[in-house]
Amino acid sequence: MKKINFTALVVVILQCSLSYASSPPPKKYTPVSRTHTFKEEATDIGVIYLAQWVLYPITQYDVFSKIQGKDWVENVFEKGAVLWDGDEWYWNFAGHPLAGSEYYLYFRSRGYTPKWSFVGSLISSTIWEELTETFTEPFSTNDFVVTPVLGSLLGYGREKAALRLLQTDNKFYRGVGHVLWIETNFKFFEKVEVIPAISPDGSAGGISFVAVY
Repeated sequence: MKKINFTALVVVILQCSLSYASSPPPKKYTPVSRTHTFKEEATDIGVIYLAQWVLYPITQYDVFSKIQGKDWVENVFEKGAVLWDGDEWYWNFAGHPLAGSEYYLYFRSRGYTPKWSFVGSLISSTIWEELTETFTEPFSTNDFVVTPVLGSLLGYGREKAALRLLQTDNKFYRGVGHVLWIETNFKFFEKVEVIPAISPDGSAGGISFVAVY
């Protein structure tokens, strides 16, 4: 059975959310929906694939350390797929939906519509199940379904909650918003605007947030 390195995972999340700790100027986070070139789509899928290999040893080092090339061939071409993998409940009903929500939010942050963000989550889940995790275990049908479906629903909810929190002038709430939608901490997020301060006398101070999505 898999064992998750919770300490390493918490460190990664905290490091990703450090950008708000220094009290950055208020910003307006406005997710956009636009068309993408094939090169952009391929690049985003590549980023996800690379991220999977970076996070795999961080969250599951014991499993990752046992990877062998011959196991991938056996799991893909001999064992095929299993209907239910029998992993711990927190992997099947927490870990995979959380991963799916991250896939969804990454594509949303890159300007994909909710529909295409779901498709991106589905493709990312397929890559994980077929090209990454199959080095250690066969394709898992339940994970393949749960990851994009429940993950996109969770991602949609996280997006809405994060945007509401990011629209406040409360630093703590904005910090929570940045943790809920980690991609808002990075420059590749589309679209972020610094909001000019408006004071009571009309010159400085005060905050006004508008989110369009």
